[in-house]
Amino acid sequence: MYGLAPGMPPVMLMPPSVRAARIVAQVLAGLIIVTAVAIGVVAGPEAAGEVIGSSLLTLVVASLSWRFHCAGNGLRITSIILSSMQIFFALGAVAEHVKGGGVLPLGSSIALVTLLSQSSAKAWFTRPFHAV
Repeated sequence: MYGLAPGMPPVMLMPPSVRAARIVAQVLAGLIIVTAVAIGVVAGPEAAGEVIGSSLLTLVVASLSWRFHCAGNGLRITSIILSSMQIFFALGAVAEHVKGGGVLPLGSSIALVTLLSQSSAKAWFTRPFHAV
């Protein structure tokens, strides 16, 4: 293995809290899509739309998570805000008894807010970096 080029900043590895948040968001997005398709087949497209609608912000956060490796602190703050808003959507889905929505998005949104609020996540997103 070769050393770093002179003048290059040291390579930082993504902290476990950011990796975990990324995995939670992407796995949950997959589960939401699979659940929506399954419920759409069984109960019709309106029920599938309810599942997608009650978890829409989680899908947005999952798409943002693909940029966690090279984005700045604004992406972290946006993800925290969207996940916090998703908590309220999930509570509404639980109250309305939406099939396939509510409890899983609620728990994962709380996990995302917790993981992205840690100091190691802040340090990762505020590091000096070169956009990829």
